[in-house]
Amino acid sequence: MHEFTASSWIVETVAREAVKLGVKEVKEVHVVVGKLSLLRVEQVEFWYDVLKEGTVLEKSKLVVSLEEGVVRCPSCGYEGPIEVVDDPAYHLVFPSLRCPRCGDLVEVVRGRDCRIVRIVAVRESSS
Repeated sequence: MHEFTASSWIVETVAREAVKLGVKEVKEVHVVVGKLSLLRVEQVEFWYDVLKEGTVLEKSKLVVSLEEGVVRCPSCGYEGPIEVVDDPAYHLVFPSLRCPRCGDLVEVVRGRDCRIVRIVAVRESSS
């Protein structure tokens, strides 16, 4: 249900901001999902479509961009991507947190977030 929580956060955050800004209708919500966030995009889209019903986002489209994961190894200085294991038999996606160069544990630099980057909306007319 990780995806349900992320989708709820997206819908609630955009709806709250729409009220503050006097938005009549949200057309698009652009989000960036890091590949190391362990979110399955198709599930985020599914829950978004369910949760937006009856809100100012009801007719909106969710636009998802993926962000590559980047790690840094404190031992050898490697900085770059790591292997992400996608096991369809168990519906699991998980990163290998070992350096591809030396095998030590790495620190995640980028790619573990889910963030809203743009909202396209129509404001209520002032007349």
